[in-house]
Amino acid sequence: IIGGKPASPRKHTHMVMIGYGGADDKHWLCGGSLISTNYVLSAAHCTTTGKWGKPKWARMGDLDLSTRTEDARPQERMIIEHHNHPQYREPAVYHDIAIYKLNNDVSMTDWVSPICLHTSSEYPGSEVIVTGWGRTDFVSETSPVLMEVEIGLYNDSECKKLMDKTGGNKLPRGIDSRIMICAGVSQGGKDACSGDSGGPLIIQTSKCSKLQIGITSIGRDCGLPNSPGVYTRISHYIPWIESVVWS
Repeated sequence: IIGGKPASPRKHTHMVMIGYGGADDKHWLCGGSLISTNYVLSAAHCTTTGKWGKPKWARMGDLDLSTRTEDARPQERMIIEHHNHPQYREPAVYHDIAIYKLNNDVSMTDWVSPICLHTSSEYPGSEVIVTGWGRTDFVSETSPVLMEVEIGLYNDSECKKLMDKTGGNKLPRGIDSRIMICAGVSQGGKDACSGDSGGPLIIQTSKCSKLQIGITSIGRDCGLPNSPGVYTRISHYIPWIESVVWS
């Protein structure tokens, strides 16, 4: 997360770290969100990470990987099923959404609970929050501490104008507003970055209620001016999510 601040304890109880590698050698390379007692939502491009293979671990309820003394109560589970959206085709990032099934139910606590998914394509505001353990600038290491930053939604036409010509092989058809959301700040300096992929883009509807509207998918570098991040638009995928989780 670029330009953000450390998240306060028990604020983002839906946040999940997605891990790769063996039990003694875990690498936390993506984020996700808890959507039920045993399913996690993430990005399809997190399902294949080259040398580490598919994700094997999900860690809920953590805040700071570098210490055991913070206000957190981590729970770890194994990922036993990977469901990428059937229309996802690498290297393009259209339909960049995945669901991971956990080997056992997570215990619901003050530190761990699922998030609600936003089902309409209209949003109750334009201020959104993105969270993750990714890089805090384009060249740094990933952050051991969960970070959050408040950014704004771009309207679809502005996003297309800024991003359509720069997408390369990841966005060969440019921005598809039916299935993508753009968010950032026009002056730059606040953004998701490498390692935040798969994590949630959320809208705070009132003091206590959060809705997930997007999944961190792709950006052009991190935090550049006039270069919004691109997020998978969850409302488009509610029927598919329900078909996997309720099957």
